Amino acid sequence: MQENTMASRCEGKLCSDAALCGADEAIQEAGMTTVFDRYESQQPQCRQGLQGSCCVLCSNGPCKITAKSPLGVCGASPDLIVARNLLQKAAIGTAGNTYHAENVARTLLAAAREETVFSILDVERLNAVAGSLGINIEQPANRVAEAVANLIIDEINRPDNETMMLTAAFAPAKRIDVWKKLGIMPGGVNSEIRTALVKCMTSVNNDPVDLLLAAMKLSIANSYAGLTVINALQDILMGTSSISAGSVNLGILDEDSVNIVCHGHQPLLASLVARLADDEEFVAMARQAGAAGIKVYGSMCEGQEMMQRPDSAFVGQLGNWLHQEFALGTGAVDLVMMDYNCSIPSLPEYAARFNTRLVTTDQAVRMTGVERLEHSPETAGETARQILERAIEAFGERGEVNVPEESMTTVAGFSTESVLGALGGDIQPLVDAIAAGSIRGIAAVVGCTTASPETRGCNIIKLTEKLVANDVLVVSGGCTSSTLQNAGFTGPESAVLAGEGLKAVCDALGVPPVLSFGSCTDIGRIADVTAAIAAKLDVDIPQLPVVVSAPEWLEQKAVADAFFSVSYGLLTHLSPVPPVTGSALVAGILTTDVEGLTGGKVLVEEDPAAAADALIEHVELKRRELGLTN
Repeated sequence: MQENTMASRCEGKLCSDAALCGADEAIQEAGMTTVFDRYESQQPQCRQGLQGSCCVLCSNGPCKITAKSPLGVCGASPDLIVARNLLQKAAIGTAGNTYHAENVARTLLAAAREETVFSILDVERLNAVAGSLGINIEQPANRVAEAVANLIIDEINRPDNETMMLTAAFAPAKRIDVWKKLGIMPGGVNSEIRTALVKCMTSVNNDPVDLLLAAMKLSIANSYAGLTVINALQDILMGTSSISAGSVNLGILDEDSVNIVCHGHQPLLASLVARLADDEEFVAMARQAGAAGIKVYGSMCEGQEMMQRPDSAFVGQLGNWLHQEFALGTGAVDLVMMDYNCSIPSLPEYAARFNTRLVTTDQAVRMTGVERLEHSPETAGETARQILERAIEAFGERGEVNVPEESMTTVAGFSTESVLGALGGDIQPLVDAIAAGSIRGIAAVVGCTTASPETRGCNIIKLTEKLVANDVLVVSGGCTSSTLQNAGFTGPESAVLAGEGLKAVCDALGVPPVLSFGSCTDIGRIADVTAAIAAKLDVDIPQLPVVVSAPEWLEQKAVADAFFSVSYGLLTHLSPVPPVTGSALVAGILTTDVEGLTGGKVLVEEDPAAAADALIEHVELKRRELGLTN
């Protein structure tokens, strides 16, 4: 396989990935449109929509704010409309993450009761979580797991007038003090979501500031009842991640094998499929169908999670959400299994044209004409078998295959636990490197990718390139991980991209200048590392030389995560411009005023080089305030 170089990125028609340019030819010949084509056809986009000042809640609307009509029919101001629209997005994003978290908790409960093929793989992680929750660990592991699962399910469903103990168990104490003063310590997250949506109803809550505070409250619940729970329980059931090498990009597809793509965000069933794919029974079936064997690939965040803990049949990560049409366009994908989030509506058309089977595996996911193989913890084993059988059948239906050559080697498996392991079990060496100035600071470059011609991963690449060249260590999570992996920032030789100080640290530890923490839910792990550094220095989060950038944020979970980052006390760069410019009040609160409350604020900058400069300036400011003069 020919390796893709960073120089090939951000060039050519698609600008997102050299492999996409190759796959695009077959798609265009088939007369089909891609996400990029459809983006172009949507231009110009609605000005009020971009500003967040359009309301469609009731039949008097839609109302758009203009100089001629500065208020909605009901009298809603642009401040109210913008804040209410943001809260709705944050509520949807929080619901998505906590839906995932409760699914994992129910799987852990079934494993504890031995009612599923899943089992407890990391007892040490289980005991650490149980200890944080005040559960007695001096009992059999299954009893501990049952108690953990039941407590988390109860906490997610606790009333919102009772403070959720998950926040107190996992959040830094100094942050809790800030949140209590602001009145944004959350109760049970499902109840908080319900209350937030009630506030968004027509003419119920007409206070823009209260709506923004509600979004911050939701974001805290999203982090500790959603992201933290997902990460902890998936570690228990799948094993805690370890640093290892992996392969990425569309060029890793093997046209001689039955190829299964696991796409979405919930990796438990996918991990089971990967394990079963090596079973002699299924290997024999694949060979009888004319294939060399069975290979399993990741897509989206599901693949990032699997790459953290690779099984023998797991080959690597194909890409982020922008890659999914192009993966099918190669003709080499026999089956795509999809759970919730980011499976785009065009996939059935692609599947029909390129002879790919599609199956959805979660009750929340529906596509017209697509088979549903919804699994529960109790039926996961049978569902996995059915997926493998259908993929083998589909191999015999293949048409022409056109796999691009581009592939990359990456280093994956970074997490709070694996980073501490690499540092000898203590965060102190990282703190020392920051204090000495070898690492100026840390930037979490996280979130999604967008489809505009100016972005498509390019903003992520350009911003990251400047950060690491200025000795800022980058940690990634979400679709940005695939972009940076495919661009060569996470490979074994990528230390050459870093400045002299960061390069020396990377060479000494054998790590790249960009540490891929995995999926968008692993953003919670990045918050944990930040908390560990703050605890070692005995400072609050806003005092650290740590920044966040979502240079191509896209959807509702990103909104919830951004509100949390600000609540956590971090400068948070967002691009494209979020839909707040229709309200001077909301824009002013998020970019300026909130800093006096939480220590964090939003930085809006669409030019990636200018954004990097602003983030680096903030890092240097925090270093000076801490007395780090090196």
